[in-house]
Amino acid sequence: MPKLLSVIGVLVVCAGLDLLWQSRRELRFWASTYFNVFRAMLRFGEPERVVAIKAVAVTINEILRRQTAQQFLLGMGLALVLGPTLIAIGITLTFYVHL
Repeated sequence: MPKLLSVIGVLVVCAGLDLLWQSRRELRFWASTYFNVFRAMLRFGEPERVVAIKAVAVTINEILRRQTAQQFLLGMGLALVLGPTLIAIGITLTFYVHL
């Protein structure tokens, strides 16, 4: 049973990595968006006092158009949370000794 959990964990990590590979363009978009927000928070860029409504509408439409965000988040969850958790549980149960 513990070995089965570890094998399932490895398969889940592989599935998560596959989803991340399929959404690699999405990763690039979110990374650039994060860095732009981070730069604005550190005030490296010039802060815009007035934002045109048209620019906000374009940004909102671009975000709504990106349907692979769910695929990206699912891939991150599988590859970084669920898979390693199953592997850790399998390893823990393998070395668990009844006292």
